[in-house]
Amino acid sequence: MGLWMFVLFHCVLCLIAAILMYTHLMKSRPMILPIVFLVPVFGFSCLLFLEWESRGDQENKKEIGIEKLKINDDIHRSILMEEDPARDLMVPLQEALLMNDASTRRELMMDILYDDVGEYVEVLKNARMNDDTEVVHYATTAMVELQKDYETKLQKQKEAFALEEDAGLLDEYIQTLEKYVESGLLEGNMLKNRRLELCGLLERKLTQRKEEGHEELPLYCKKFEQDCALGEYEDALRMADAAIRLCPQQEEGYLMKIRHGVMTKNPEQIGTVIGLLENNKVYLSPAARRTVDFWKENDETES
Repeated sequence: MGLWMFVLFHCVLCLIAAILMYTHLMKSRPMILPIVFLVPVFGFSCLLFLEWESRGDQENKKEIGIEKLKINDDIHRSILMEEDPARDLMVPLQEALLMNDASTRRELMMDILYDDVGEYVEVLKNARMNDDTEVVHYATTAMVELQKDYETKLQKQKEAFALEEDAGLLDEYIQTLEKYVESGLLEGNMLKNRRLELCGLLERKLTQRKEEGHEELPLYCKKFEQDCALGEYEDALRMADAAIRLCPQQEEGYLMKIRHGVMTKNPEQIGTVIGLLENNKVYLSPAARRTVDFWKENDETES
């Protein structure tokens, strides 16, 4: 009777082990199951021990993953990269995220984190939708860390500029803010607010340069781009007109005004700009020529 009870108890343990394994509630590998089946009680004990050890290792890996994101020392980073075989893999990162091999996905994910994270924002965004929870964890942590770095840097630059309104400090502030706005990290109201802040700084820089008698075409182009993104079309038109006034023999201001006419659905403005280009005999690059020819043909068709 005692033997049958022991056999029954062993069968129940085997059934429990199989269910937990195949429902993925246990992280141990299925190869341990034969030992559970063939070695009563002790096999199941081994399974529990391996499961406990496996879960402990996984927690350690997650903690290590977070700490690795904060490594900035160049020597330490170079050592880590030399040890990481993922650098030898030539698979595009976007395709790697679709792979079935979880270890490859994770290795490539960490390879991004050791490199310049800012270059891979779009990849990190895609990685957050991955079915591998560890990849999602790394991607989310990387984006949070990157956004935190931008915010900290901008706050320091803002405070420094408030204490001393130096032209060099203003340039650094604008450059960092431009990178942040175009990084892809911001969305919704946060992106809008940062664009408004950038527009304010660019306007300040434009006024400063105008008073000094050293206006710069690129500044008008940058301000135009941000105004268009915010839907501030009156300010955008002002930038385009200023660019034409400043550099009447360069194409940039005219192309800005054509683009403004397209966005505001103003065909008359587009036609007027094309006429100005022809009258002023402005040299056009091949790309600009294609744009002008397209709208010229379109204008003639409608006429």
